[in-house]
Amino acid sequence: MAASPPFQGLIFLTLFGSRAYGTSTPASDWDVRGVGIGPLTSYFGTRPWTQTQDDSQAIQEHVFQQFPEAKEAGDLDCEIHNISKFVKLASDANPNIFDVLFADPNDWLFHTPVWEQLYNNRKLFLTMRVRHTYTGYAMSQLKRIKTHRNWLLHPPSHKPTRSEFGLPEVRSLVPRDIQDLANSMIVKKQQEWQLDTYMELLPDDEREDFREALLQHFEMVHGRTYDPNQSHEREQAAVQLGMPADLYKRLEAERGYKQAAHQWKQYQTWLAHRNEERAALEKSYGYDCKHAMHLVRLLFSVEEILTTGDLSVRHPHAELLRDVRSGAWSYDELMDWATQQEAKIHELSKSKPLPRSPDRDAIDQLVTDMILTHHDSSSS
Repeated sequence: MAASPPFQGLIFLTLFGSRAYGTSTPASDWDVRGVGIGPLTSYFGTRPWTQTQDDSQAIQEHVFQQFPEAKEAGDLDCEIHNISKFVKLASDANPNIFDVLFADPNDWLFHTPVWEQLYNNRKLFLTMRVRHTYTGYAMSQLKRIKTHRNWLLHPPSHKPTRSEFGLPEVRSLVPRDIQDLANSMIVKKQQEWQLDTYMELLPDDEREDFREALLQHFEMVHGRTYDPNQSHEREQAAVQLGMPADLYKRLEAERGYKQAAHQWKQYQTWLAHRNEERAALEKSYGYDCKHAMHLVRLLFSVEEILTTGDLSVRHPHAELLRDVRSGAWSYDELMDWATQQEAKIHELSKSKPLPRSPDRDAIDQLVTDMILTHHDSSSS
């Protein structure tokens, strides 16, 4: 613990990212994250607390004193959260925030007794929400892996044109506001059909009865049986809305063109900004190994939380993660592992080992006590 904070409101600072996971290399970036408490007026007045540029410079100097090699490496990525925002994100089981809240004490760069108060109550924030937040982050990594692999194996040959989708080059057949309105109506209708989403919010003993009631209601209102696996759900939604077939066809052509144009733009950005070393690995192994490492890390972490009720940010599988990042697994092996791990997480979730949602009253009292304690100690 430092004798004094880099700036007055700071209560915590820690290493973040690969250096906190135990997966760093000498070339890895230096990332730090922290938590601060603003003046009381920022919580009771009209102006919220924000980190200033001076604060960022003070933090950099503080880190460089402890790690001179970080200064040689160049820029330091630093982010400080206001305590109220930090606690809100933690209550939502945000994986990035948990990497700060559960950081290994050996990686702490600065802390106060007020931070220890939060750290000692960190398990208040572990709820069944982790299943969705961690797997959601993991699936976003998986989506990137699949997208990049497709670009590697089947790179787009040209910028898409409107004529390829049967559309005039100069202007849309359907005004933009009509497109937006029609698409929003279709999406809303699809959402009404996504019964399984509602099921996840219910206890097991209530789920089947409620599902049956919803199914009966759906059939009565829409005049057909609900099938979540039908491949033409958008078209069915348009039919239910009474949308003319010709209008729907034009809408889908516009949507298809926009998606293709967006993917082309993403592809060009990816080509222009790829790290050369990472691109070489990606080409060699056929997929992005760094995204794969994060996918594996996230799925291992949610398994640990559901099994032990705790989280190790300094990862117990750090060696395996480094191997995955170096291409130890083939693409097929990665996909098989992810499928098996997702099934394991699903099974673990069935027993509901954690509360469904956080105790908001306890958390609100905790953060209030922290803010008042911080200001009492600052004024004494």
